[in-house]
Amino acid sequence: MHKIQTPISYMFRRFLIVLVASQLLVSCKNNIPKDNSWSVVYKNAYTNQDYVTGVVALNHLIITDSANRPAYYDSLSVYYIKKLRNYNAAKKMVEKGLTLNPDNFQLLEFKSIFLSADNKIEESRTVIQKAYKLSGQNKHLYMYATSFASERNFDEYNRIANGILYNPNTKPEKVEVSVDDNLVQYIDLKALCYLDKAKISTNGAMVLKYIDSALLIEPTYQEALYFKEKIMSGQ
Repeated sequence: MHKIQTPISYMFRRFLIVLVASQLLVSCKNNIPKDNSWSVVYKNAYTNQDYVTGVVALNHLIITDSANRPAYYDSLSVYYIKKLRNYNAAKKMVEKGLTLNPDNFQLLEFKSIFLSADNKIEESRTVIQKAYKLSGQNKHLYMYATSFASERNFDEYNRIANGILYNPNTKPEKVEVSVDDNLVQYIDLKALCYLDKAKISTNGAMVLKYIDSALLIEPTYQEALYFKEKIMSGQ
């Protein structure tokens, strides 16, 4: 049995693409006022999945509808990160949004990701800890844990991840993970934790057990199926 090697930093930095809150798009759509012509443009773009036009409309709405500006910054951050992958613009939107609402845990999540990508790990931890305290979401606790894995502090990662996995009070929580550059799927956070434990385990016998645990929770988890296939084929 051969362990598949992956960059440790991948576990945390993949959040740059996959762990973004799609519900922000919905909340912003619902907050658009009816008496603004740019709201019509945005709603049409949203419906047609025309993200470039949507970004243009949101930038106009930030200027013309100050009452809903915080929601627009939220949605612009999501569009720039998830749809256009314009991370420089996203950083600016995140900072402006946090200026208006320092306790917006979604924007704090994004800020933590950007800090991690810049190797500002301690700052990133502080920010994601604040997000976790505000949200109570275990995905934020998981992001905190993976910051230790990125520094090869696997004992601390496992301590926190095990708290998510083996705490009987942990509620199911779906997160978005990538299948490839264009496709994503939603899986339970515990399945993600098990697959990560497989990736960093030095115990060959446990690697497959962790993968099987992930697949027991999410039988169609594409990344876990891929890793299991590679292991079983001896690659």
